[in-house]
Amino acid sequence: MTIRNKEDAQRVLRSVPEVKRFYCHDGEILSNIYELKVVLGKMHSSAYRHHVTDEKNDFARWVREVLGDTKLAGDLAKCQEQKEAFRIVADRIAWLQARA
Repeated sequence: MTIRNKEDAQRVLRSVPEVKRFYCHDGEILSNIYELKVVLGKMHSSAYRHHVTDEKNDFARWVREVLGDTKLAGDLAKCQEQKEAFRIVADRIAWLQARA
């Protein structure tokens, strides 16, 4: 989804239902983009590497398929480094909040 209006931004920022949560390898459970940012900031690198490899990026897939933010998903899909992923998510949150 392209973010075109306030409602689109709010939709990406919302918490998702329990059945659509992201279950991290290390036991963390994500319900929204804010929790993704927090987890990326503190997650052990081995847990990050479980979800992000040359073949896959589970975070990008969840953001695209569940949160519906194709821009953020594309940016995360290109990203291999955890610190960079954290920054990308933090920047996107700020951008979305300014439009929500």
